[in-house]
Amino acid sequence: MKTKENAFSLILRAVEGAEGARPARRNFLKCLALGAAAVAVSPLLFRGSAHAAEAGNGVLVLYFSHSGNTRRLAGMIHNRVGGDMVELKTVSPYPEDYDAVVDMAQEEQQRDARPEISTQLPRLDSYRTVFIGFPNWWGTLPMAFFTLLEKYDLGDRTVIPFCTHEGSRFGRSEDDLRRLCPRARMLEGFEVRGRRVSGAQEDVDEWLKGLGFSVEG
Repeated sequence: MKTKENAFSLILRAVEGAEGARPARRNFLKCLALGAAAVAVSPLLFRGSAHAAEAGNGVLVLYFSHSGNTRRLAGMIHNRVGGDMVELKTVSPYPEDYDAVVDMAQEEQQRDARPEISTQLPRLDSYRTVFIGFPNWWGTLPMAFFTLLEKYDLGDRTVIPFCTHEGSRFGRSEDDLRRLCPRARMLEGFEVRGRRVSGAQEDVDEWLKGLGFSVEG
């Protein structure tokens, strides 16, 4: 940091001493000074953000679950990263029968439906990192997430997806998330087969460590 500060000071002195120089030269030196300032300050900002995430400040684990698998996976993540955990719920519950849910999910996609949701996010401004969890239904997120993310703009927050599935992994859900959250910074997600969720904690921990979270268990 000392070296960067010294370089910044030298460039500033050069700018101050160039008042009689041509405008193009003065502008060039000012750009160098601004660049040096950005390089010197950005590591501090990065460390502060990482520390806040590790402490659980500003973290939201947001999930939708039907069978309970995604709920269990969300709990594993929440136990490690802290913050708040919120379940996305629809006004009209989905049927419990698996085949009926599959048919309904397909029909919603074909209609490009936006199911009415009962979940609200009144404290959204307090979160900087949002984990988004869901079962993969017909290759992407349940349509209830389309309702939610069109209602609540995640802006430039960090978005981290996780999903349960039975062989299709993320499908096209990551692309859909990018379209729903075009300004967000999306990090590497985590996917696991639904029947393997109960034994996924070790893999979850390794994934979170790879993202820079401090994991203690």
